[in-house]
Amino acid sequence: MDWSAAGAPLVATRAVHFAATAIMAGNMLFRTVVTEPVLYPEATVAAVFRTQTQRVSCISLAVAVISGGIWLLLQSAAMSGLQLEDALTADVLSTVVYETQFGQVMIVRVGLAILVAACLASDHVTIAQRLGLAASFAFTASLAWTGHSAATIGAMGYLHLVADALHLIAAAAWVGGLVPLILLLAAANGDNAKPFARDAVERFSTVGIISVTALMLSGSINAVILVGSVTALLATSYGQLLLLKLALFAVMLALATINRLLLTPRLAQPGAGGLRGLTRNSSIELALGLAIFAIVGLLGTLHPAVHLVT
Repeated sequence: MDWSAAGAPLVATRAVHFAATAIMAGNMLFRTVVTEPVLYPEATVAAVFRTQTQRVSCISLAVAVISGGIWLLLQSAAMSGLQLEDALTADVLSTVVYETQFGQVMIVRVGLAILVAACLASDHVTIAQRLGLAASFAFTASLAWTGHSAATIGAMGYLHLVADALHLIAAAAWVGGLVPLILLLAAANGDNAKPFARDAVERFSTVGIISVTALMLSGSINAVILVGSVTALLATSYGQLLLLKLALFAVMLALATINRLLLTPRLAQPGAGGLRGLTRNSSIELALGLAIFAIVGLLGTLHPAVHLVT
C-alpha cells in the first residue's frame, strides 16, 4: 500500500468508522439491557440519561456514515491504483460499488444505517428500540465482510467470518458500552443515587464477562488463521501489532477486574471513592479501547502474517 497517498488516511478512516460503529451499538445495548430495568424507578435520572444516550447514538451513527463514505472513496482509489482525485469518477465508483464484494457489503450497510436511523427517530416505540438494537449489531457484524475474513476461502472462510463477526459484536458490547457507563456514573453524584449505579455496574460487568469470553474465543480463531505460528507472530509487523493489541486488551481486562472486585462494592460505602474510581478506570478503558480500534484500522490494511512467513 502507498502510505504517502491513501494509506494513512485509509487507516485513520477505518479506525474512526470502527470506533463510531462500536460506540453506537454498545450504547444502544447498554441502554436496553443494562439501564432500562435499573432506572425504571428513577424517572428524572432516566429521562436525562435517555436524552444523553439518544444523542450519543445519533452522533455515532452520523460519524459512522460519514467515515464509511470516505472509506468507500479511499478504497476505490486503492483498488483502482489511481490517485484519489482520479478515482472519483462515476465509472470507477460504480465498478467498486456494484462489482466488488466490498461495494456490495457497503450497499447492505447503507440500508442497515437507514434502518437504525429510522428506529432512532421512533425511539419512543419499544419495538423500534429493539429493532434498532438488532440493526445496529447487524451493521457492526457486517464489517467482517470488509476485512481479511472475507478473503478466506472454503469451510475455513465461513468459520473465519463467524469468528470475526462475533469479535466485532463483543468488542462493541464492551468498548461501546463504556460511553453510556461513564455518563451514568456521572449522573450518580449523590449517595441516594448510588444504588442504581451499583446495579448498573454489576449488570454491565456481566455483559463484559460474556464479551471478554467471546473476544478470547473468536480472537484465538482469527489468530490461528491470520498468523499461524509463533514465528510469524514475532517476526512480522502484523504479528507485532497484534501483540500490542493483546497487551492493551490485557490492561483493559485488569481494569475491569479491579472495577468488579474492588470498586463496585465500595459504591455502597459513602466516601469510599468507588464512584470516582469507577469513572476513572472506565475512562481509561475507553481510551485503551479506542487505541485498539486504531490498531485494527491498521491491521486490516496489512498482509496477514501467515502469508509472510514460510
